[in-house]
Amino acid sequence: MKKISSQKFRKVWFDFWENKKHKYLPETSLIGGKESTAMFNIAGMQQLISYLNGKPHPLGKRLYNIQKCIRTVDIDEVGDESHLTFFEMMWNWSLGDYFKEWSIQYSREFLVDVLWFDFQKLAVTVFQWDKDSPKDEETAKYWKKLLPEERIVYMSAENNWRSPGPVWPCGPDTEIFYRIWKSELPPKKSNPKSDEENRLEIRNNVFMQYYRDENWKLTKLKNQNIDTGMWLERMCVILQEKQTIFETDIFLPIIEIIEKFVWKKYKWNEKKFRIVADHVRTAFFMIKNWIHPSNEWRWYVLRRIIRRMYFNVISLKEVTEKDFEKCLNNVVDCIKKLFNEKIDIDQIVNILFKECVQFQKTINNWQKLLRELFDKNKWKDISWNDIFKLYDTYGFPIELTREIAKEKWFKIDEKWFEKEMEGQKNKSRESSKFKQGIDRWKYLQWIPATKFTWYEKLDEDVKLLKDFKIGEQRILVFDKSPFYAESGGQTGDNWIVILDSWEKIEIADVKKYEWIFLHFVK
Repeated sequence: MKKISSQKFRKVWFDFWENKKHKYLPETSLIGGKESTAMFNIAGMQQLISYLNGKPHPLGKRLYNIQKCIRTVDIDEVGDESHLTFFEMMWNWSLGDYFKEWSIQYSREFLVDVLWFDFQKLAVTVFQWDKDSPKDEETAKYWKKLLPEERIVYMSAENNWRSPGPVWPCGPDTEIFYRIWKSELPPKKSNPKSDEENRLEIRNNVFMQYYRDENWKLTKLKNQNIDTGMWLERMCVILQEKQTIFETDIFLPIIEIIEKFVWKKYKWNEKKFRIVADHVRTAFFMIKNWIHPSNEWRWYVLRRIIRRMYFNVISLKEVTEKDFEKCLNNVVDCIKKLFNEKIDIDQIVNILFKECVQFQKTINNWQKLLRELFDKNKWKDISWNDIFKLYDTYGFPIELTREIAKEKWFKIDEKWFEKEMEGQKNKSRESSKFKQGIDRWKYLQWIPATKFTWYEKLDEDVKLLKDFKIGEQRILVFDKSPFYAESGGQTGDNWIVILDSWEKIEIADVKKYEWIFLHFVK
């Protein structure tokens, strides 16, 4: 295998598809457009939906690019070996031109002939079947010409069916896995199902051949399309023979700057370093795309990312404002050079720095509240219901709770906390069906996060921002609210609201949706 840098890899990618008569498709903004309810661009195909349906593309039928993406749904997983909030996807498409056989041939050629991947370490998955669509025997037939049959495994729709939405073009896919972290050749029967822990998914070929309508019915598209994706960061793990993405040349320069600043080694603080390195890259590109931290929608996501980044920095070292600002300058300049971006780094550093300074004031207040809680209880056991509410309502970091509890000789019941967190997740899953039914753009566009006044007073004047219905359910949204929103396994409050018209409304429940409190009228 060729051992190449990330920059060289980008050039190899461009050259390969240019030679295959593909046209470069300029990448689109990180911000989801008005035609989408998505906060961020999470796939290169988002700008191609209408062309998958048959509309001719001005650049032709063969396209490729590298698209910057943001995905925050699993932000809590960042810190492990592979999860990122900001990443780059390498795409190529066929819009009604070549189909399954050539897509598979091109994939094999790029990986084996161009990058010199060991052919004996490749394995693939193919769509099995479900009640709506047949087993993808055609794809399996083409792979059998290239791979031993034991390296081809059928998987369910959950793993091998792709669609950008419930009503959209869709189809089966085939995913390519490479056996990593092992120098020797894999056992004969090694495949993504039998040897999952040693295999990394590196490429995904989606065959967009169907359209699913509102009744869940599948019809064949006029164009048979190819939509393929490859993770640049994951590929660099293999190409540079590293154990994780954070040891590649994509992250190492950033991590080295952080090491010098905190006077600690990455290998002893891996999770914290990874969170800081990932989140500062994400913040860099969000700010570059004109997103500034606030309490509204995607702007709030940026705020959360910056604050999480900063908290992990100060958990590694007590910082002064002057030194921290200098470190931010070095990191932002490093990212600018890694991506060859033409941008004023002072603007990005200024936004990052101001948000972190403001967050430090919030942390100081959190510490005060928590210490008051400890002092109030003295040597008695603290209600962990109160601790969890402090975390869930104010976003008080559990890491800081542990630190202060240790200082005050209180022991945290971690098992209790984990149980409460799991209860919250289960509650979230139960209400996910309702939340998926809310069209963010239609109902809650530009609505800011609700200020929770935490029972400061029983009567309070509030501003009604939205009064709407979903089906027969009436929902009210206010600028602030003393009502506790359902969270952490606790049900929402059910009190009374009196409008200016003197209409008396009973609130049956309150739920949190992207930090907006939804007041459900009984």
